[in-house]
Amino acid sequence: MKMNSRYPVLLLCAVVALLDACSRDAATGAVSAPGTLVTVVAAGSRDVPVAVSTMGRVEGRASPLVAAEVDARVLRLTVDEGDALAVGDVMAELDATTFALELRAASAETARAQAMLDNEERRVARLHDLLQKGSIAREQYDDAAAQLAVVRAQRQAVEARLRLADDQLGKAIVRAPIAGRVQARLVSVGDFVKRGNPLFEIATSGALRALLPFPEPLAAQLRPGLAVSLSTPVAPGSVARGVIAELRPAVGAQSRAVWAIVDIDNPGDWRPDSTVRAQIVVATHADAVVVPERCLVRRPAGEVVYVIVEGRAAQRVVMVGERFDGVAEISAGLAAGELIALEGAGYLSDGALVRTDGNLP
Repeated sequence: MKMNSRYPVLLLCAVVALLDACSRDAATGAVSAPGTLVTVVAAGSRDVPVAVSTMGRVEGRASPLVAAEVDARVLRLTVDEGDALAVGDVMAELDATTFALELRAASAETARAQAMLDNEERRVARLHDLLQKGSIAREQYDDAAAQLAVVRAQRQAVEARLRLADDQLGKAIVRAPIAGRVQARLVSVGDFVKRGNPLFEIATSGALRALLPFPEPLAAQLRPGLAVSLSTPVAPGSVARGVIAELRPAVGAQSRAVWAIVDIDNPGDWRPDSTVRAQIVVATHADAVVVPERCLVRRPAGEVVYVIVEGRAAQRVVMVGERFDGVAEISAGLAAGELIALEGAGYLSDGALVRTDGNLP
């Protein structure tokens, strides 16, 4: 078979075209990749707050005890710990059998005393008419008037016993004296309580008090008047602000640990006994060097930034101070105004070529 003479020519042309394309691609690659593409920011300066933080709890600023006002056995409890209360809500019922009987007896005694009083008043009125007519001696009328005064006093005493019996019967129903939330239930059904025995503890939710524990190393930085910012998982996004009202030594602590006390108004739906996170600004670093936290890269030498100088990245080990809101304070290793890599910093090494494509600040 005779080979077609055009095939070698076509093959040669294809090879030449392929080599030409490869050479163009290589040239293009050399131009488009002179270094790592990064974005650049300038290190800034600002006053940096120095804050300490802790986890604590809030309680009602006023936590009154609801006590029994009569001696009786607990028949029923209508609230438990954590329940919300309005003024006048029924909290418990005590056995009122004795008080009901005393009220009935006092009512009957009052009716009897009233009947006696009515009879004596009619008798004195009749004797007074007879005295005016001269039909009786003055002494007889005076004796009747004195007897009327005695019966009237007896009627008043019986009325007082009736009011007392009615009051005791009413106090067998234990009601909330203030609005708030049940912080502690101190009795159970069947308990016999005496007058003055505490039954419940109520925490008011309008005025709150934060109790914030601090260990000795941090306690030395605290003082009354420092500003405090508080948040709680019970009400996400809600922030309460106040100041340290006082510092109290932790009872029983062997160290110098303290409680920082902060009085606040309830910003919304905060509940007594909720957990809170507190931040307290204890100092301010004036004109500190700051950079976005994303500029920091962890390397074997520590945390570094890459300073951009004449198209190259210079690795700079820095000392990081406070961190807040995505910003890091640089306490050593960098000056304000120096240009550093932001996006792409994690791909750099010391001396690496970089390109910014005109995105310099």
